Amino acid sequence: MSRILFVAYGGGHVAALQPVFIAARRAGHNPVFLALTTAKTFLRDRGIEALGFRDLPESRLPVVQGYGGELVRQLAGGPVEHDESVAYLGLNFRDLVTTIGEPAARQAYAKNGRQIFLPVATLKAAIEWINPDLVITTSAPRAERAAILAAGQLGLPSVCVVDLFCIAESEWVGKANYATRVCVLNEWVQRRLVHCGRLPAKVVITGNPAFDVLMSKETVDAGRQMRDKRQWNDGRMTVLWASQEEPALHLESGSAANAQLPRQIESALRQLVARHQDLRLVVRYHTSERVEFVPAERVEFSPPSESLAPLLHAVDAVVVMTSTVGLQAHIAGKRVVSVRGSVYDPLVPYADFRVAISANGPSDIETALGIGSGKLRNKTPSSVAEGGRVAHESSTERVIGVIESLI
Repeated sequence: MSRILFVAYGGGHVAALQPVFIAARRAGHNPVFLALTTAKTFLRDRGIEALGFRDLPESRLPVVQGYGGELVRQLAGGPVEHDESVAYLGLNFRDLVTTIGEPAARQAYAKNGRQIFLPVATLKAAIEWINPDLVITTSAPRAERAAILAAGQLGLPSVCVVDLFCIAESEWVGKANYATRVCVLNEWVQRRLVHCGRLPAKVVITGNPAFDVLMSKETVDAGRQMRDKRQWNDGRMTVLWASQEEPALHLESGSAANAQLPRQIESALRQLVARHQDLRLVVRYHTSERVEFVPAERVEFSPPSESLAPLLHAVDAVVVMTSTVGLQAHIAGKRVVSVRGSVYDPLVPYADFRVAISANGPSDIETALGIGSGKLRNKTPSSVAEGGRVAHESSTERVIGVIESLI
């Protein structure tokens, strides 16, 4: 029985690893999850207890508590528990100070915020304390990236699961010595990483385990039941708006971004509903957003705790910016509209992959949805261009096979 350390942030990252964690446990392994920020709540809601940064022995050091307590007071509050935020910020900032000195660390944090973190020392100590046989993460930066680097320093095998197209992440995932194996969505991502310098044998096409549930009979049936229960089969088009957080500044260039874009999109969709009696809107905020839902006629709310996969089968179309929900909706066979204008647009080229119809801004959503005629366009975009079919069947078992080949 092997001990496997899972490390993931919330959102699509933890969703990609949670099915693998369950499968590893069923296969007789001893998986341990180090859940970062909102990932712990996601796992707890699904009956999985996880460690957080506050559980690491070094989190109790006075210097860590001091830095963390100072930095957490600068936050406006959020879904992460206070003591977890203190430990996360404190350990990350402690590592940054150790690396570049306190004056430079304060200057870097003031300019870049949490994006400047890469807590390799913290993750190395955590891995030594947990003592796993293998480390697995997704392709997220900061602590997940640090976990892969730390595993390499300790001589442990590691697996990196790339949940999407590996655009920005190829900067580090594309390096020949980053992770023992990289699991990717499809052939297009594999070719991209090979072009970056990875050996083809080290990049395995597995698909994203988060998508396995999408096409199961249970999920499709649950979506049909949800549609019936909520009376969404009344002839109206039901559109899901899967919102996400948008920064005020581009994290790398520092150029101004439109932090209000998600609210502008929601406003445009609400106006469409008001004008079209045959339209219904379902609003679902990202767990990182601090937004109060305002009820309105034919505008409904989907809380983050509601299972997403059946919801995607229950609606007719999905509007996103760059959220992973767009790809999930495409796999579920739904029409997807991707509204441009986000600083993350270059990282998630949904329109280029024919995953979604592109809307140039909120005012273009009506045309992209095809509701000018009062009904949804029949044509659905084909599968991912140049990348081949999106792999989603048995992705979890494929990743388990990669893990077991290394241990």
